[in-house]
Amino acid sequence: MRTQRLELRLTDEERQIDGAAATAVGETLSDFFRRAARVRAQEVLTHQQQIALNHDEATRFLDALETVDEDTVARLCDLRRRSTTGGIVDRPA
Repeated sequence: MRTQRLELRLTDEERQIDGAAATAVGETLSDFFRRAARVRAQEVLTHQQQIALNHDEATRFLDALETVDEDTVARLCDLRRRSTTGGIVDRPA
């Protein structure tokens, strides 16, 4: 059951284009916005969960996995903390 309400302001042009697109796919404007927002939200969240490395970065990462030292362990612990706190980590001054 939908219980939340969202209001947004559109220009006349945006309303016209969005309304035409909704009509073209046989949806109400509300359904059109909800579906489009959900698709975009899923894309953003998927992107947030991926890490893309170029060749040099991948090589350094793999080298770091093979060469464990105190600094590497500390950096990996920092990365783990960041992943569990959404990237927000308190750093000592």
